Amino acid sequence: MKIRFLGTAAAEGFPALFCNCKYCKEARRLKGKNIRTRSQSLINDDLLIDIPADTLSHFLTGDIRGDRIKYLLITHSHSDHFYPTNLSLRGSYYAHELEEPSLRILAPREVYNVCVDLKGRVSRSVADGLIIQRAEPFVEAELGEYRITPLPARHAGNEEAVIYLIRQGEKVLLYAHDTGYFYDEVFEYIEKNGVHLDLASFDCTNAHLPSDEKGSHMGFDNVERVIERLRSIGAVDSGTRLFVNHFSHNGNPLHEDMVKSASKIGCEVSFDGCLAEF
Repeated sequence: MKIRFLGTAAAEGFPALFCNCKYCKEARRLKGKNIRTRSQSLINDDLLIDIPADTLSHFLTGDIRGDRIKYLLITHSHSDHFYPTNLSLRGSYYAHELEEPSLRILAPREVYNVCVDLKGRVSRSVADGLIIQRAEPFVEAELGEYRITPLPARHAGNEEAVIYLIRQGEKVLLYAHDTGYFYDEVFEYIEKNGVHLDLASFDCTNAHLPSDEKGSHMGFDNVERVIERLRSIGAVDSGTRLFVNHFSHNGNPLHEDMVKSASKIGCEVSFDGCLAEF
């Protein structure tokens, strides 16, 4: 199983779109792994997580064939994770000779509703290729060879937002952003079901800034607390690959600084194009 981190920034990107702070200026100077686009990942070559406006750029730079993607998981409706116009381009005059005739979409309540509405407004050739399923928290869904369990995220107020447990065979991945410190019921589900994680990617939007345990994002402090809680219930051990991901410019996410901080809590730092196999 593998994951490719296509975009690893928060909504504003890094360096941020209109920002001239010292971190963004330094990122523009250093370039390389400091240049981060909006959040998106690809599991193996056929399961996409989130669909921001940067998707086209990710596909072009990553040499990804969008027509080969079978499944799409969406975490929530914020525009850096969900840009529905992209879905309206899958057919009609915009896409021909698709290798995969349909795209199965798993989405939480508000995103599901938008997708259903979009399907009613686009051309028949697009609509026929979109299969939309509600992502219900704690209810496992089967997408081909994948078993997907949405878990509630502490993120979007009254809106339904989720993180995902993704199983393929014996391998288990936790994709955990956007979210603040996990709800107790998430830890309880993981413990009750004896989940052992082979890889986990954690929201680290705040990076070096302090994080409130009831906030909608995490930084290194809360990521460390989440990992320790997961370790205490047997979900994480020395064989688990741990990543931090989804960074805002406000937390000083210059790559080398992030690597030093992440190493202290046993984590690797994702970057645009980063590939992890496990």
